Amino acid sequence: MSSLIGSFFSGTTGDSADKTIAYNATSGAAANAQAYFTAALTSTTPELRSFLSAYCTQSMTGHEAMMNYMIQKDWSNPYDQPDSQLAKAVQESANANSVH
Repeated sequence: MSSLIGSFFSGTTGDSADKTIAYNATSGAAANAQAYFTAALTSTTPELRSFLSAYCTQSMTGHEAMMNYMIQKDWSNPYDQPDSQLAKAVQESANANSVH
């Protein structure tokens, strides 16, 4: 597995690879939480709704932990203006794509 990961990030430093993985993990956790939330809202029984809500909570907790890590590393600033956040996300995406 390390050779597969190494091939993806062969041209990057450890910090840059960590940042890329963190952005991907955050995005995945957000999508996961949204999927469980939608499923919980549309479920027909209270038992299933409770089960799905618990998974949604776990996904949100994982997202929060990853975002806190990214904020601590100064990779993300939730208090930036939305335009600035979007521009930074676009730049990070371009940097990640140029590495491969």
